[in-house]
Amino acid sequence: MADMKIENIVGNVLIARVLDIEKIFDLFPNSKYDPTEVPALVINYQDPKCVIMIFKNGKIIFSGLKSMENIQKIKENIIDKLNKNGNKTYKKTDVQINNITVTTKIEKYLDLSKIADSLDGVEYKPKSFPGLIYKTENQNTVILLFDSGKIVGSGSEFEEISSTIDKMTNELMSLNII
Repeated sequence: MADMKIENIVGNVLIARVLDIEKIFDLFPNSKYDPTEVPALVINYQDPKCVIMIFKNGKIIFSGLKSMENIQKIKENIIDKLNKNGNKTYKKTDVQINNITVTTKIEKYLDLSKIADSLDGVEYKPKSFPGLIYKTENQNTVILLFDSGKIVGSGSEFEEISSTIDKMTNELMSLNII
């Protein structure tokens, strides 16, 4: 299998019991706060490129990052800024991953109709969506397979996504489809 590339990680962390968003707004350049649109401070980071939302209940949501290292780095940066400006944050803050999206590619054109007829747990309706949807039994991981050979995997754990893609490609190889 080709290398898998992480395209997006969505995660969250609780860093405080309460935050005064209007008071912390000025601490973060490239941020926007309009509670009539979104009840959070929205920060558009450029390096690494991502969107961070900070809620008044102390919850932070990360989206668009491609590594856990970057999530930790940004989390620590936010906590440091808040603490240096008189905000109290929790000492222990564990990030929870909600979703990871990865891509990879099989270097071959794929006959999705044949694959749909050969594999269990797939959905293929080319008139409504051009990809084949492969779901695991526990529904925690979903794999999209396109006729170009592109594969998109989504789930909450990288290892589970990776093993599901490997399982699917092994099934396709055993059926002489790839």
